[in-house]
Amino acid sequence: MGSPTASMWAVDVPTARRPSPLTLAVLGVLAGIAAMVLGAAAVISAGDASLTSSERAAGGATPVPARPTLSGTERRVLALLAKPSTQRVVSRGSRGLVLAVGSGGRAAILIRGLERAAPGKPYKAWIVTPGAAPVRAARFVGTERAVFLSARLHPKQRVIVSSDRPVGVRPANRFVAVLG
Repeated sequence: MGSPTASMWAVDVPTARRPSPLTLAVLGVLAGIAAMVLGAAAVISAGDASLTSSERAAGGATPVPARPTLSGTERRVLALLAKPSTQRVVSRGSRGLVLAVGSGGRAAILIRGLERAAPGKPYKAWIVTPGAAPVRAARFVGTERAVFLSARLHPKQRVIVSSDRPVGVRPANRFVAVLG
């Protein structure tokens, strides 16, 4: 036998056939739909996995509590508290009152845990300067989260919160914050 002939080694290679643009677009859309279905299944299964067995028995997820909306005053108080220069003074006997004073003397009283004022006898915040008459700076009933004082505070002034006008050095049943 002799040497192999060229026809024996010849291989028929099919010509390259590329998919049409329409076929590629359809495949892309199908892949996208499949991805969305898988993503939705993952979200649903993750939500189910976070439920306890008692919640599943009760019929689903517990409702998410509504986020409380903030009033304009509360937003301004948060802005005041966010400043690093704001001084916070916890008042003596306060049962939850905190005086927040900015560097320019702008002040607010944060109210937590204060009983609601008696009908017709709201709380009043008084600014007391040594040697001067008290100045009423705010009025509130105790259900507010915060109130701003109407006057700016200066060093050595006291803020007294009471249901009547402060008289004397030791106010009874009153809350006092002294600005240093």
